[in-house]
Amino acid sequence: MAMHKHGRKIASQRAIFLDRDGTIIEEINYLREPNQIRLLASVIPALQRLQEHFRLVLVTNQAGIARGYLDEDTLRHIHHHLEARLAMASINLAGVYYCPHHPEVGDPPYRQECKCRKPHPGMLLAASRDLALDLSGSYTIGDKLSDIAAGINAGTHTGLVRTGYGIEHENQVVDKGIYPDFIGNDLLAVANWILGTCRRPQATNQWPKEPENLAPT
Repeated sequence: MAMHKHGRKIASQRAIFLDRDGTIIEEINYLREPNQIRLLASVIPALQRLQEHFRLVLVTNQAGIARGYLDEDTLRHIHHHLEARLAMASINLAGVYYCPHHPEVGDPPYRQECKCRKPHPGMLLAASRDLALDLSGSYTIGDKLSDIAAGINAGTHTGLVRTGYGIEHENQVVDKGIYPDFIGNDLLAVANWILGTCRRPQATNQWPKEPENLAPT
């Protein structure tokens, strides 16, 4: 696992752990260049609202490094470019954590059974130590059930977005037995749920989710 972080430790803060591809930027099969970054609609207002109450931490599996599609220097350059794009909207990432490993592909040290690749919680636990975060008051948001499982394994609340692979993974929730606390059309919908500014569904026999036919706000 590797990371770069910003800011100083302050006692027990809550965080939003954000997946990258399909959650805050468009899903591209193994993004390799900064100019391929496309922020998803509603991401900027969602992050602006969330950072008023939480620290924002990026946690992303990047097995393209193990596969030889890009190296770590290129990935860091991509992340610096992403941070600069967000900074233009006054959004600050407290930390960026990535897992470069794959259990079956590539050469050591990148081919390994690690503890940081989601659904393992290693990146979230490392951020918690580095940034003095309160995991029980934090949230993990992603478009895959591996994101949700990582959040559950770390002891956070969880939200699944329907962007990226989200709809496909929503259909696997019951079969896999991995239940997010909320399912929303996009990051802003999940942010609204977190901040308590959207109406909660009344059903009590299943996890809350935003109706599929509700247009993103």
